[in-house]
Amino acid sequence: IKIVTDITEDLIPQLKNGLVDIVILNLNDKNYGNDIEIFRCKEVHDTFVVGKKYKELTKRDLSLKDLNDYPLVLQAKGSNTREFLDTYTQKYNVTLKPNIELASYALIVEFTKIGFGIGYITKEYQKDTLNKELFELKIKEKVPSRYIAVALSRNHIPNFSTKKLIEIIMK
Repeated sequence: IKIVTDITEDLIPQLKNGLVDIVILNLNDKNYGNDIEIFRCKEVHDTFVVGKKYKELTKRDLSLKDLNDYPLVLQAKGSNTREFLDTYTQKYNVTLKPNIELASYALIVEFTKIGFGIGYITKEYQKDTLNKELFELKIKEKVPSRYIAVALSRNHIPNFSTKKLIEIIMK
């Protein structure tokens, strides 16, 4: 198994061209075309978090506007997570201005833990670190839930290993 980590915008063309067998993505309302089949897997919940350096912020109720008063560590433009976040904040007339933008979700978590600023993460991915190394902020404007999905190309037949992986994911 070869795992490629990149933003969805770059992975979908690779899927269409048969360069990757499967894309696991944070679902949004984007249409990827008739040649891509999407399967919803799990509902997830995003949240804003801080490491110990900014833990005092957990005692306050913050608005989305307040977040721009602190350093922000967000996913890079072009990722489904960032697109979801930007769409959500625009509903409240807020444009978040990150100090650091990263393509890797894992780096966002690590940069947030060591105190580079406020990160935007998915709670279900960080069950072991929430309330230990990462601390959830109370944001007045509720972040809506979304789904994790599997994307497959309709033009390429998945091999046995890919089919097994999909079975495991869908459980």
